[in-house]
Amino acid sequence: MKFITLVFIYFWVCSGTLNAQSLIEDANLSSETTSSDTFFSETIKIISGSKKIFIITNNNQQLGPGDFVSLALDNNLAARGLVVKSHQGMTGVKILKIYSLSQWSRLRKDVSVQIIKGDDSRFGKSTAAEAEEAAKSAESMPKIKNEEDLFKADVVSEEDSSGVFEENANRHIKPDNVVGVTGSFLTATQVASRGGSQRATEFGFSWAFQFSDNYFIEGIYGRALLDGFPGDGMQTLVNHLTGRLKVNIKGPLYTFIMPYVGFHSYTVSSPDAAKTNNASTNAEQQEAIDNLKKQGPVFGVTLMRRLVPGWFVKTDLGTDIINLGFAIEF
Repeated sequence: MKFITLVFIYFWVCSGTLNAQSLIEDANLSSETTSSDTFFSETIKIISGSKKIFIITNNNQQLGPGDFVSLALDNNLAARGLVVKSHQGMTGVKILKIYSLSQWSRLRKDVSVQIIKGDDSRFGKSTAAEAEEAAKSAESMPKIKNEEDLFKADVVSEEDSSGVFEENANRHIKPDNVVGVTGSFLTATQVASRGGSQRATEFGFSWAFQFSDNYFIEGIYGRALLDGFPGDGMQTLVNHLTGRLKVNIKGPLYTFIMPYVGFHSYTVSSPDAAKTNNASTNAEQQEAIDNLKKQGPVFGVTLMRRLVPGWFVKTDLGTDIINLGFAIEF
């Protein structure tokens, strides 16, 4: 009986030792696994005109505001960035550093990229020396210190790690195009026999092209429909076309001031006007229509304030129109 007891104790101790060794090995394996870089694949959906803001998918649900991430293709790092916003399965990334210009040029819409979350110093590195070099390089990249840094266009190029890769550095608005939609009011004087005036909403669409640093040429189309003008049961359509030359001046608090000069023209269509059986009424209606037709030089100022990267609220204050709306850059 004592012999059996001793044998049982011996095997129990050995079994405990083997289990302990297994646990230690598992712990070491787990430690090695968790210390490795976290990377997964996502797809680029939108790239801003300046290529400083990327909208990518967040299918893995691992990206959140404040995360530092790197973009890679075929295990080669392309760029380093900061997640600034996540919403409805999409993530906005502000690019801070370019690792490889050749890889950077391959980043396109609908391209699947490798996303490295956190430290990327060991990604694709085969030697300790290369890893150390990458870690030092990561430390030298620009830091996001406040909200204003999110609007800066500075990124570091692999060609000159101490310099700054800037595209159109002299421009206050980097992309070439600014498109906007606006709303305003069009007031029309009624015929003399009716008296008073009538007001309709004029919706406008504008497209400004930056042909030189901080100089824009802009085209605007506005449309307003007057019901019951110049008589009961009649409709009058007013089309407003404007061309402008604008200069962009940077103001405080993410604002832009754009004085402009240009030329505008109103064209009017009212098929049923001046077709009554009364000559006097026809003359009054025709005069009311003619009063809406005008053209000539205009001048004023456009004020824009940046809401988020790529989006503005804008207003035009000029001899041609006073309106309010939104605009985007691309």
